[in-house]
Amino acid sequence: MKTKREKIGKVAEDVGQGYRTAVAFGWPDEGESRRLKRAGRLLAVSDLLWIAQAGLISWALGSLPGMFLAADDSLVAESDLTAAALQAAAGIALVALLRVFLQNRAETIARQTARAIQSRARGDLLSVAATRSPSAEFPSSGAFAAHVTEQVDLLGPYYRNFEPQKLRLRLVPLGIVAATALFSWLGALILVVCGPLIPVFMALIGLRAKAASERQQEELVRLSGSLLDRIKGLETLTLFGAIERTQQQIGDAGERFRTGTMRVLKIAFLSSTVLELVSALGIAFCAVYVGFSLLGEIQVGTWGGPLTFAQGLFILLLAPEFFAPLRAYAAAYHDRAGGLAARERLATLFPAEDNPRPRPIGADGFEKAGTHQLSSPPAIEFRSVCISHQQRDVFKDFSLAIEPAETLLLEGPSGSGKTTLIDGILGFQEPDSGEILVEEVPASALAAVLRRKVIWLGQSPRLFHGSLRANLLKAVETPAAVPEDDLWQALQLAGAETLVQRLPRGLETPLGEDGFGLSVGEIRRVALARAAMRKDAVLLLADEPTASLDEETAADVINGLRTLCNGRTAIIATHDKGLRQIASRRIDLKSLGAVAGGRAFA
Repeated sequence: MKTKREKIGKVAEDVGQGYRTAVAFGWPDEGESRRLKRAGRLLAVSDLLWIAQAGLISWALGSLPGMFLAADDSLVAESDLTAAALQAAAGIALVALLRVFLQNRAETIARQTARAIQSRARGDLLSVAATRSPSAEFPSSGAFAAHVTEQVDLLGPYYRNFEPQKLRLRLVPLGIVAATALFSWLGALILVVCGPLIPVFMALIGLRAKAASERQQEELVRLSGSLLDRIKGLETLTLFGAIERTQQQIGDAGERFRTGTMRVLKIAFLSSTVLELVSALGIAFCAVYVGFSLLGEIQVGTWGGPLTFAQGLFILLLAPEFFAPLRAYAAAYHDRAGGLAARERLATLFPAEDNPRPRPIGADGFEKAGTHQLSSPPAIEFRSVCISHQQRDVFKDFSLAIEPAETLLLEGPSGSGKTTLIDGILGFQEPDSGEILVEEVPASALAAVLRRKVIWLGQSPRLFHGSLRANLLKAVETPAAVPEDDLWQALQLAGAETLVQRLPRGLETPLGEDGFGLSVGEIRRVALARAAMRKDAVLLLADEPTASLDEETAADVINGLRTLCNGRTAIIATHDKGLRQIASRRIDLKSLGAVAGGRAFA
C-alpha cells in the first residue's frame, strides 16, 4: 500500500516537472477518508433499501387487486383488505423515509468533509507561503491566488460527488443483480452485460476529459496570473503606451479560455449522451423481456415457473436503480478529472527542493518558544549539521560557533550554502541531522521569538503599495508610537535622506507595487532604512545586501550595515569584498570544506 507521500511523488513525476513536495496539498487525512467512506456506505445502504421498497410495491400491486376481487366475492373480509393495504403503504413510506434520511446524511457528511479538505488545503498553502524563506523562489501572485481559489475550489466537487460513489458503485449493482437473479437469471444477465458498458465508455471519454480539464486549468492559472500582473504594472504599461497591446493580449487569453471551456463542455455533453443511451438500452431490454414473458412469448429465463406480474414489476423497478450508481459515478467522473488535475497542480506549485511543510501561521508560528526571550545578542552554533538539497549534500557534519555580537561574513560561490545557513537560523531550513542552536536552544523552538528580534536584508527587498512612511513603519509593531525623528534618523543611516527630500510629497509620497517609481539602489536604501527601524533587534541577517549596486550606493549600504551591526550578532552572506571592512571574522565556505565536514570555532 503506497503512502500519501509516495502517491503525491508519483503524481508529480507523471506531470513531468521533476518535483517532489513534502505536503500532499488537497489530500484527505485518515479521518476524512473514513468519513468519505461512511458517506459512500450510507448511499449504498440507501440504494439497497430500494430492493425492499420495490418488493413491497410489487407485492402490493400484484396481490391487492386479487384481494379486492376476493372481497367482492366475500372471500376476504373488508377489514383484512384494509389492514393489508395500510401495512403495504406504511412499509413503503417507512422505507422511503429511511432512504431519504440516509441520502441526506450521506450528502451532509460528504459536503462537510469536502469543505474541511478544501479549508485545510488553503491553510497549508498559506502556511507554506508564510513560512518560506525570503530567498526562496515563489510563484507569481496571480498564479498563487489562482491556486488558492480556483484550484482548491475544484477539490470540493471531486470529494463531495465522486469519492462516495466508489463504494456505492461496488455494492449496489451487485445487490440488485442478486435480487433480480432470485426470479430471473436472464434479467440478471441483461443487467450484467449492459452495466459494464457505462464505465468502459466513460473511462475512454474520461481520459480525454481529464486532458482537456488539465489544459483548461493551466489556461485559467495563466489568465489569472497574467491579469493580476498587468493590473499591478498598470502604471508602467501606461507610461510605455502598451495599454492597447495589453488589452489585445488579455483578449486573446480570454478567447483561448472560452474555447477551452466549450471544448470541455462538448466532452461533457458527449459523455452524458453515451451514458443515457446505454442506460436506456439496458432498461429497454429488461422491459421487452418482462413484457414478452408476461405475454407468454418468452418461456426461458426463470427458475422453472413462468414470470408472474409481481416478479416482472419487481425486475422493472430494479432495472433503473441498477444503472443509477453507474450514472452517478459517470456524471461525477468530470468532477474527478477536475479534482485530480487541480491536485496535481497544487503538488507542483512549490519546488520540492525548498522542502515546503505547512506550519502554524502568525506570531506564534512553529514550535512554542516557551519562556525563552532574547534581550541581548545571541550566540549561535551549528553542531554536526547535515543538510541536503536536491539530493546533493550542502553540509555534512558541519560545525560552526558564532559569538554574541560578532559580525561574521559568509563567503563562497553560489550554491556553497550561505543562504542555507541563514535559513537554518530562522527555522526555514531544518537540518537532516545535527542541531542549530541559538543560546543553547534549538533554532526551531526559538523561531517565533527570533523573528521578532531580527533585522533581515535581502538582495531583492520588497516594498509595498502605499506611502514611503507606511513602508518604513512596517518594521515596527506599534507604528502610531514612532516619533518623526526616528524615521529621519533611519533614513539618514541609509543615506536616503536626500532621496526623500527630493520626492514631491516627502514621506507621504505613494509608492507603486514592488517600489515602482524608485530605482534598484533607492529601493535598497529604503529597505535599509526600514531595517534600521527595528531598534530592539538583537540579530542581523543579510543575504547579498550590496548585489547589483553602484559603488556609491554600495558604500552607503555598507556604512549603514556597519552601524546596524553594532551591539548585534550579525551574519552577512556576500560575494562583495567591500563588506570585509565591517566583519570581525569571515569564513569562505568553499575553502572550509563545509560538505566534507568543516569545523569553524572562534
